[in-house]
Amino acid sequence: MSKFSRILAASVATLALITGASSAVAQDAVGVSWRYFQDERWKIDEAAMKSVFDAAEVEYVGIDAQGDPQKQAADIESLIARGVKVLIIVAQDAKAIIPVIESAKRENITVIAYDAPIDTGDVLYTSFDNVAVGRVMGEALLKAVPKGNWVAMDGDPAQTIMQVFKSGQMQAVQGAVDKGDIKFVAQQNVEQWKPDVAQALMEQVLTANDNKVDAVLAMNDSIANGVAAALASQNLLGKVAISGQDGDKNVLNRIAKGQQTMTVWKDANALGTVAAKAAVEIIKGAKIDSVTGVSPGTTDSGASQPAIILDPIAITRDNLDLVVQSGWISKDVLCNGVTENPPKACE
Repeated sequence: MSKFSRILAASVATLALITGASSAVAQDAVGVSWRYFQDERWKIDEAAMKSVFDAAEVEYVGIDAQGDPQKQAADIESLIARGVKVLIIVAQDAKAIIPVIESAKRENITVIAYDAPIDTGDVLYTSFDNVAVGRVMGEALLKAVPKGNWVAMDGDPAQTIMQVFKSGQMQAVQGAVDKGDIKFVAQQNVEQWKPDVAQALMEQVLTANDNKVDAVLAMNDSIANGVAAALASQNLLGKVAISGQDGDKNVLNRIAKGQQTMTVWKDANALGTVAAKAAVEIIKGAKIDSVTGVSPGTTDSGASQPAIILDPIAITRDNLDLVVQSGWISKDVLCNGVTENPPKACE
């Protein structure tokens, strides 16, 4: 048996365990392939989706690719075989799954690229303005540290979304680089965005630069968690500016404590709801270019692709009240351990 066949068999077995369903899927079912479900935010996205599907009496079938592109391709094949009507895919490696995307299309299964772009037409892309995500990240960090030694801790280079974030970041900071106000003393790519990988890389950067680092442009909150751990080991946490994205609760608490500068809040409740509602509309007969909120878009290669794009928000100590008021995080959790110089949201 080939490695791919073994992964496919394992994926089908895992899928049955995750869903608790028999091999027969209800007529109206949506399959969701998560690239790496251990990230905190995906659980929020999933809960929002399930709420919509439950109300519409649509079955949810979810499976975790565990950061493995080959397993994700096998997962998607298993979802196709189970007869789902719509596939929502958070791509680990968008190029690697193009063949199975084409298989889904041949079975008249509509594909929604969720939060990570897939460079093919006839796919609905639902995400945030990811160039803006990178830009507001860079702007907020530049405001906090307009001069000094910076470190770029980027995401997994296998994921095309990383370059989109990067382009936005550089829109914000390139001018300061050109003037010599900020200097990138290191740039690292974090495989699968894992915090333990980020921590090890950041420890190496600190050693190589004698701890002379003023800001870390961390591309998401998982990476920021690893960076924070490395800084804490050198008694630098709270002394070095850190960016992030996703609005993870522990990161918001770190912002309230003055230990992280900002995170980009992409309301996963809103995105999960939008994608799930689009899937329900498609099941009811809507075309992908006519679902609620859709607008024309293009892929990286220039192909036409309908998209639903939401706006991100930079969260700093000054506007932490937004995430509390929205119900994203409780005040108790946000302000846990905040003893000195509390932000307004914790007063």
